[in-house]
Amino acid sequence: MTYQHLLLRLCALPGLRRAGRFCLGRLTWTVEQGPGAGLKIHFPQNRDYIAGSSEPPVQREIAQRLAPGDVFYDVGANMGFFALIAGRLVGPQGHVCAFEPHPGNARAVRENARLNSMSHLRVFEIAAGSEARQEELRMTDWDGGAALSRYPVGPSSSVTRTEVQVVALDDFIADQGLPAPTFVKIDVEGAELEVIEGMRRTIERCKPVLLYEMDDANETEFKRRWGELDAAITALGYEIHRLETAYPHIDWHVGHSLALPDTGPVAA
Repeated sequence: MTYQHLLLRLCALPGLRRAGRFCLGRLTWTVEQGPGAGLKIHFPQNRDYIAGSSEPPVQREIAQRLAPGDVFYDVGANMGFFALIAGRLVGPQGHVCAFEPHPGNARAVRENARLNSMSHLRVFEIAAGSEARQEELRMTDWDGGAALSRYPVGPSSSVTRTEVQVVALDDFIADQGLPAPTFVKIDVEGAELEVIEGMRRTIERCKPVLLYEMDDANETEFKRRWGELDAAITALGYEIHRLETAYPHIDWHVGHSLALPDTGPVAA
């Protein structure tokens, strides 16, 4: 048993959970398995990041479809777990653009990029939407639960609120001179359709691979919203492939779709 395994087991003991949470957020950890094995991470509230077991279907698609020199956009990057995996895969000749409005999470992505010497991973502390504006971001005690105030789909236990800048990615990409994406991951707690609308020109011009998450507490609403999002992406010239569930044992509905550019029928 490694020192890290022992420390994690100690942190999970009932009488040490408060101290364990403190340690989880203060120490630097090493990802144990998967495409991110060996990466250094700081501020991983989710222990699955340390184990390397977070959302295996998402990790698999990123690992299979990214190559050196590619450009990965992580829209809703959280603390940077998937952005770091992408940064390793695209290499210094590639680019990773992480978009994360939560101030603490954005700070964590910057620190994690530094820990792994990824100068090609850039962090933008903004929210993606359909147009530029200021809006309230609700932040919960769960690091993945931040959501814009108009999209109440996350956990209800809001802890703090802050004003954030919302941008349309089409305009932001042009203003910042960002490289065109080859793969876009979207995890934005309810704002999915708005993100797509705000980067429609980029999608139509570049035809990147798209991988997006849908989640909701209510199963009926979850299915409706997921179907609506898949239909909107299909209309942009994509084939949709729903991935196997990443969370088979939780009381919350979560789904992921992989969207590949529709190349049309093969000529006979």
